Amino acid sequence: RAKHFIYIENQYFLGSSFGWNSRDINLDETNAIQLIPKEISLKIVSKIEAGERFSVYIVIPLWPEGKPGSASVQAILDWQRRTMEMMYTDIVIALRKKGLDANPRDYLTFFCLGNREVNKAGEYMPPEKPEANSDYARAQHSRRFMIYVHSKLMIVDDEYIIIGSAN
Repeated sequence: RAKHFIYIENQYFLGSSFGWNSRDINLDETNAIQLIPKEISLKIVSKIEAGERFSVYIVIPLWPEGKPGSASVQAILDWQRRTMEMMYTDIVIALRKKGLDANPRDYLTFFCLGNREVNKAGEYMPPEKPEANSDYARAQHSRRFMIYVHSKLMIVDDEYIIIGSAN
């Protein structure tokens, strides 16, 4: 039904593992089989083939809940990367077939939200300090922090909206 755009906010964005580059992964172990990513990339491809403008905007957290270096978080990040790669590959192939010199991000863009806080005089500073030269210390120093997206939201052409939660 989407004619012009799709906007998605979700805690995770992965799936359609049947379309991933899988030379170095056992797809049966991922169980990332839901079809939404592939359906979205095929929708974009159909719009490119029809010569119509179409955009998809997807907002996800910079990393999923948990320690960024943990095996589970790294697996999810890898699966999300593979999902994005599969989608962009579909789009690039369609653009080349059509002879268009367009940027795939004109059709599909992922966003990770963040904010930067200004250090204010008199602000509480905890007595304990993060380990020197750690990611946490660098985040504290730069005062840039991700906004953790936990919503499940889809807007289609400002006509349809789906809001939900898997919790």
